[in-house]
Amino acid sequence: MSYVAHFNETRTPPQQRSSLLWVALGALAAGQLFAFWLVCSQQVRNAQARHDEAVVQQMALSDCLQYIPASTIASCSARNRHDAGVSPDQASTDTAALTSAMPVNFSFR
Repeated sequence: MSYVAHFNETRTPPQQRSSLLWVALGALAAGQLFAFWLVCSQQVRNAQARHDEAVVQQMALSDCLQYIPASTIASCSARNRHDAGVSPDQASTDTAALTSAMPVNFSFR
């Protein structure tokens, strides 16, 4: 048997090749959709965790102001940072950001 005849007998028909291509493309699309879903669900979980952390911090500040006599927002914030284990360098950066705010005057003439 010649090489050309053998090559022609072992080739897959174009119809079968086309269907295999569509199956491969479908599997690739499904894999990409699954990966996109994984990324989106991770981002939603991270956003929910940030939201929950903000709510807990607001509740801690509210409880501090309500239950500790003569407390101020600054003293409760410093207390919460200390309880959360924030380093002094980061706390000084936060304090510097607060003290650089310009005072606002609401008096009208």
